[in-house]
Formats: sequence, C-alpha cells, structure tokens
Amino acid sequence: MNSTPTISKPSREKPWMRLYPADMPEYIAPNDTLTDFILKSCADHDKPVIEYYGRTFSINQLLAEARKTASAMWRLGLRKNDEVVLFVRSAPEFLILLFAAEMIGVTIVCRDGIPADHTEAIRISHAKVAFAYDYIDCGEEKFYYDDTELCHLILLSPYTYADKAGIPEYVEKSIEKLYVNRRPGMTADQRSILWKDFISGGEGVSFETAEKNIDRPLYCSYTSGSTGPSKEVIHSARTITGMLGQLVIPDAQKGITLRVLLTLLPPALVAVVSPMMLYNVAMGNYLILDPFCEFEDIDLEFMKYRPNQMIAIFMMADYLMRSERIPKDYDMSFLYVIGGGADTVHNKWLKQIQAFLAEHHSSAVYSMCYGLSEVGSAATNPYPGISFLDCCSGIPMRGTNITVCRHNSQEELDYGEFGEICVSGPGAMVGYANEEDTRLKLQRHSDGNLWVHTGDYGMINEKGEVFVYSRGYNETYDRHPLMTTVMENKLCELEGIKDCFFVMAGDAKHQGFAKPYLFVVPEEGRTISELEPSIRAALEPWEYPEKIYHIEKREFFHFKTNRRELCRMIMNGEI
Repeated sequence: MNSTPTISKPSREKPWMRLYPADMPEYIAPNDTLTDFILKSCADHDKPVIEYYGRTFSINQLLAEARKTASAMWRLGLRKNDEVVLFVRSAPEFLILLFAAEMIGVTIVCRDGIPADHTEAIRISHAKVAFAYDYIDCGEEKFYYDDTELCHLILLSPYTYADKAGIPEYVEKSIEKLYVNRRPGMTADQRSILWKDFISGGEGVSFETAEKNIDRPLYCSYTSGSTGPSKEVIHSARTITGMLGQLVIPDAQKGITLRVLLTLLPPALVAVVSPMMLYNVAMGNYLILDPFCEFEDIDLEFMKYRPNQMIAIFMMADYLMRSERIPKDYDMSFLYVIGGGADTVHNKWLKQIQAFLAEHHSSAVYSMCYGLSEVGSAATNPYPGISFLDCCSGIPMRGTNITVCRHNSQEELDYGEFGEICVSGPGAMVGYANEEDTRLKLQRHSDGNLWVHTGDYGMINEKGEVFVYSRGYNETYDRHPLMTTVMENKLCELEGIKDCFFVMAGDAKHQGFAKPYLFVVPEEGRTISELEPSIRAALEPWEYPEKIYHIEKREFFHFKTNRRELCRMIMNGEI
C-alpha cells in the first residue's frame, strides 16, 4: 500500500529553537508604548546612552527634550493621527521627535532621497509640517511649499545638540561644505522656522497626551526600491517593540556596556531605527551618533572612537578593510561585533573580512543577518558556530517564525527546498500605505497567522539555519531560477577574479523573464576573454551571462551595489 510521504514543515518544528540556550527566557511580546518599553528595558534612566559630537544624553534627558518638542508640535496645530515628514540624519533630534510624536499621537514619516522623493512623501502623507536641515538648497525649500500642502518647514542645525569643541576638524569641514548655497540659520521662506525658534515657541504650551494605542501608526519609512518601486512601510509601537523585544535580553546590563558606533546610515532605514538606535538605547549601551562623518573618513572615526560594536554594512566594512590609514599592526581587540545587511555578499569577501579582523586581533565574526523593512528590519540572529558562508544568514529570532513557500503560493516546502522566504512575527509591519500592495505582501496562511511574503528566495536546513540565495525572484524563459548569490559564490574565488556580481535584467524577447549579466573586477593584468572559459565552466548553462562587463571597482548607490541603475542601463542599451 502506497502512502504519501509526510513533508516536514520548518514553521511547525522550529528546529532553530534547539540552538538557543536552555535558560533563555521565553519570548513574550511586549504590550507597551515605545517609550514605556525603553524605560522598562534600561534600568538606569540617568545613564548616558547617546553621544553626539562631545555631548551625552541619558534617556531622561532625551524624554525631557521630547516633551519640549511635543509642546512645540502642539502649538503648530499638530494633533493625534496627523503625519509629519522627516528628512534628517541619525542625530539626537530624530529620537527626540520620535518620542514626542508618540506623546501626542502623531505619525512620523522618514524619507531619504532626492527632492522629488521628499515632495512625494509630503504629498502622500498630506503633511502640514516637515523637518529638514538648514543647509538645504533655497530652491528645494521653495519646491516643497509650491508642490504640496506644507505649511511649515522646521529647519534643524547639525550643531544644536553638539559641542563644537567635540567635533573633529574633518567632520566640521564636511558640515560646512553642506552650506554651499546658504548661510547657517537662514530661511528662504517666512513659513520656515529654525529649530531653536520652533522649540522656544512651545515654551509654556501644554499638550494633550494621546491615549495609549500601540497599534496607531508611529513610524513610517520607504523601502530602498532595489527590487521594485519604493513603498511606504508603516510600523506601530507594537511592531517596533515586537522586534526589539526579541533582541533585548532581560538583565543583560549586568555585563559590560558596549560602545557602539553609528555613522552616516539614516533613520529613513528601519534597520537604523530599531536594531541600531532603539535597541542600543534600550540595552543601556553607549551609542555614538556620527551622522556627519563623510564616508571617506569612516576609518578615522573608527580609530577615534574604538567601538566594541561597529554598525558597518558591506559597503562600509569593505572601505575599512581597504583603508590605507589603518596601520597594518593596528590592534582591534576592542571590536567584539561588526555586521550589517543591505546587500548580498559572496564568500570571497566574507573570508577576506574575517582574515582582516583576525590579523588585527579582533574576535568579531562579520554577521550578515537577514531582514527587511516589512518585518521591522531583523528576522534572524547570528549564531556562534554556524557557517557564515554560502548565503547563511543565521537562525530565526526567538519570537519569529520563518518558512519557505513554493513560488507564488502558500504551499510550504520541506527542509533544503528552494522557495520564497516567508516571515511571521511580532515585528511584521502594519502594512504599506497602499492597501493592494499590503494584501499581496501580508497573507494569512492556513495556520491562521499573518505571513510576510518577502519576495526573497532561499531555503532552511534541518538545523534551522536560513540561507538567502536571492533578493527578489528572477527566472529564465525555460523556468530556471537565477539565484544571484549562489551564482556569485561559484565565481568569486576563481583564479584571476578580484570581485564579481550579477545583475538580472529583463529578457527583451520574453516579457516577465530575466537574463543574467556579469560584472567582473579582474586581477591586475587579466582580461575578460581569458577568464570567460573558467566562468562558463563554473556555471550551469542557464546561468551563463548574456554579457560580461570589465569594471574597475564595484559601484554603490544608497548603500547597496548599484544593480538597479546598471539594470536600467542594460535595458536601455547604454552599456
């Protein structure tokens, strides 16, 4: 008698839980406002948790500034459920505005891009108030008023919460260069208000504290648009603390206080707000905000601050590794943790960064955890002892469930089978601003739970390790999936290849399908024609690149390999 074999379901068996310590407390989703969660998580509210160019701030000091800001927002007429838009960097003002917004029930929308992107965010949110820096171009300031319903633009100064004596000369120069088209403290429109005047205008004003509603939209950001049109992602206090609660470990403050360095990554990225900024404040760590350091000076700031943890995505870590200003014998034993996300990374680079860290006496393992804006940024944790190679992205967080589904379906697959990565957990977004986009992304499965269909592809092995093979789905006309990182791993260590990456562009003859294009940085003196035979030998026939491009170095845009622009150029016949 034949019987149908039982298919194991990672989402039901959760093998990764066996990898967590037996005494790890059970995850219980918080039921707090963001502010209350922070207050409960960090025992010492007077302990400095933020450093910003020579000044430090405790949680109590941040909340005191937030109350002043809430009064100023109230005076301008902002009320519960209103939206304000922020074009700001990772400076104290962001956290102050976030806490103030929760106090009066306002939603903040963060955008990082060109003026047209900013205008779109103002228009879609119907915001009457926006926050930007006082160095923006006067024409840009006018543009926002002319093309939106905006009533007031609040202009921040990089120096407001800084001690100028604590700013390195090279950082101050980078700030001064931003004022190329205007003087500090100048407004181009009478409706614009300088931050100091905005705050003083709220003096003596009492605001009405919004009732507790942890499901009210609190923080919105836009996806990077690397795998499709940029979308506005909505998070609430429940979804933010749902992710944070899996990271914050009770009584962790009994150990050491980590020095954490965050440079130019902006709060328009969910990954910056939750696991980088809010997590470290909640843990009582010492978070150094350094948003006006130019990319080319990250190595100097690294050596100045000597952080125990460096938030360094692939682009940044690569720059550190190749810096000529870091001495060969420089001791990095102070560095315990380094990692990031934002981009796929092949094995050769991961081995290079590990060798670099070891040579400089750091015990850190470069971690490439998996996540996306729609799940609160983080979905997996690094796990000591598991492979950090071959697309491994760690194990699901304590309160998060991950499974793999067949393409364009809710059918769960077995261990080791390739499909779409789906995530269910307390950090899942409220939704997109567009309801139809939300319906496609957030789907209720037969288990009754809401699952985020990430659009990313990979598999889960029997230990519970998550392997992410491709951000976004591409397949050839003969229905073979193109697994970007897997393909790059086949080539990256071939003799004569210094670096390489694939770009998937549309198949001009078959709409809806893709063809791979390969970009190679050859070793000095090597040519594409002599490398091509070994490249073809390493790949499956359907993985053969339509064309191989010789490039001098990998180019980045918005902190990621610039695949989107290269794809556009390929499709338009520009390269």
